[in-house]
Amino acid sequence: MLASTIRELLLAAPGVQSVGTIDVLESAGGAPVVIARVGFGPNTPVADVVAISGVVRASIRTQAPDVVDVVLEPEIAAPRDDANPPTDIFVIRGAD
Repeated sequence: MLASTIRELLLAAPGVQSVGTIDVLESAGGAPVVIARVGFGPNTPVADVVAISGVVRASIRTQAPDVVDVVLEPEIAAPRDDANPPTDIFVIRGAD
């Protein structure tokens, strides 16, 4: 039940495009810990991701005050114009 409430809160947040997995784990003290993957658009500035994450954390704590921690894993969608991009756009860093 808590996971579905959290999913609704995340999807209602402005700027959130998608919600992936949501796990509600139990801490050593028995209180719930929430871990969720949250999808943002490819042009979403990092500052907006941080601000939205803060708002979402606050709304989760308002709805479920017994939650001891909220971990959000942001996923940024890469712009895709081509289903098979050419390999010259990939950058691979070497150790040397």
